[in-house]
Amino acid sequence: MMIKTRCLIVLTFLSLAGFTANGQDIKTMFDEAKALMDSEQYALALGRFKQISALDEDNDLVRYAGFYQAISAYHAGDAATALQLFTQLEAKYPSWSEAANEIDFWQAKIAFESGEIENGLDHLKSIDDESFKEEIEALKVKSLAKENDRARLKVLLKSYPDPIIASRLLSSLLTENVMDRNFVLIDSLITTFKISPKANIDGIDFSPKKEVYNIGLFFPFQYAGDSVSLVRMMNDWPVRFLQGMQLGLEKLAEENIKINLMTFDTKTNATTTRAILADPKLKELDLIVGPAYPGPIGEVERFSKENKINFINPLSSNGEILINNPFAFLYYPSNESLAISAAEYARKHLTKNKNVAIFYASEADRPRAELYRRLLEKDTFNIVIDQMVRPNESVKIQQMLVQKIKVDKDPAERAKMIAEMDSLLAAGVRRWEKYTRDDFMDEKLGIRPDSIGHIFIASDIPSLSASVISGIDLREDTIYYVGSSRWLSSEQSISFQQLERVEAVFTGSNWIDYDKAAVKEFRKRYLEMFSAVPKKEDRLGDAYIGYDIMVNYGRLLSQYGKYFQLGLKTKKLVPGELTEYFNYQLSNDNRYTPILRMVDSKVKKSDN
Repeated sequence: MMIKTRCLIVLTFLSLAGFTANGQDIKTMFDEAKALMDSEQYALALGRFKQISALDEDNDLVRYAGFYQAISAYHAGDAATALQLFTQLEAKYPSWSEAANEIDFWQAKIAFESGEIENGLDHLKSIDDESFKEEIEALKVKSLAKENDRARLKVLLKSYPDPIIASRLLSSLLTENVMDRNFVLIDSLITTFKISPKANIDGIDFSPKKEVYNIGLFFPFQYAGDSVSLVRMMNDWPVRFLQGMQLGLEKLAEENIKINLMTFDTKTNATTTRAILADPKLKELDLIVGPAYPGPIGEVERFSKENKINFINPLSSNGEILINNPFAFLYYPSNESLAISAAEYARKHLTKNKNVAIFYASEADRPRAELYRRLLEKDTFNIVIDQMVRPNESVKIQQMLVQKIKVDKDPAERAKMIAEMDSLLAAGVRRWEKYTRDDFMDEKLGIRPDSIGHIFIASDIPSLSASVISGIDLREDTIYYVGSSRWLSSEQSISFQQLERVEAVFTGSNWIDYDKAAVKEFRKRYLEMFSAVPKKEDRLGDAYIGYDIMVNYGRLLSQYGKYFQLGLKTKKLVPGELTEYFNYQLSNDNRYTPILRMVDSKVKKSDN
């Protein structure tokens, strides 16, 4: 132990010094007591040291006996007595500078173990010897690891702005459900204290590196063994995804990264997938990509967690697979990350009119809609519409925006019309009823002008966004559109000029800049290999996604090893191959969601 070693150095010097006869007797007693303590007979050592410390002599051994008496009491299980003895030493020997730092350290240790964190930190603050730095940090880390009360950690950090406290608070915040996380505070902790989150995974202490990594693609190829199903399969999206991955293998091989890619046909059901995963050889996989349907996803998620194998869902934004599974990843931002990014933009830029409409397409979209609502309502926005609209009924949104209804005219105008008819009647005019019932009504928009500031589409279904944008474009007032960029690559019924005209805002969802050199290189590779232009269809898988996942995750395996998250969590942004960046620092989905706009009929990153 550090403290024992420091004191023994002093005692070695004292043993060489001359003593009086009485002093020599004290030294004999001290050596016997020290031998008892070294052999862990703390109760006996405590009694011997007490005999020496009680002597009324001006002798270094008497002082050190008091110090070791306190240590023996601690190890004998009596921390309260130890603390009392250390306090008495401070009072009795106020000028004993050689031991002051060590006494403070012991007092801090006992305070921490008693749950008196502030007291412990105060004692550590009193230590002025730099050689204690490593031991102080270790004590703080160990002691604060037991503190899970976030409110208390916030109070502690305010009084003691210490990176170790900040790191503990950060770790605690990251254990919360992503919907409840305070990402503003999280980002502030990382920036202010220059700390990085760590991937704390039970049972995983290091990330082994290999010469060749095994990646399994679990997809619904649905090959039935006949020529008809083969033709259908070769023209379907899973094969295009695989083609992209094959091109990615070529790219990685050029970088001397070796990947063994295996494909498995999960069909669309859990039973088939479960049978595939029963093969014990699959425990040698380093990464699983897929599947695409809920049943197979559940089986792979279970297999991943049980066997500590990373897997990435390449199509979904459903963050449920990330809960309590440190081996699960999403290629796209989760519903929660998309909601947080959009809400941050709205709270910063869309505050002139705080009335909001939210539309979503299914139960799968509901988490995005609910979190967006919660975040905005915290900032005094008023959610006037919160509605699920099925994709086949998406035209209802446009109708809602442009539909006109009959309402009563202004009361003053109605009164004027009635007075006019009364005057005609009084004058004996035969046809005094010059106004009909309809004349007393006006036709106005059902959603009144300026009654909504912006509309948030909490879904990647193209028809919902197309309906909203078309409806906004037909109105004379200003309603802003906010949604995800993912649907833009699908077949769409609205033009880029229309998106630019309504000033549509998108949260980037693995956005691909088609002017990027790497994208042009990929398209050239694909054309040369398959004599076709790659089709971009983000709602399903495609060659772009397969290529991007293979290259990006192949590089991560090569750089960081099988459990690449251990290194990935230390980086805020990781450059993508086709996509711009990935950010997995705070969660296992891609939280890099830049704000995008239409400029000159192209999707471009906004500076705001």
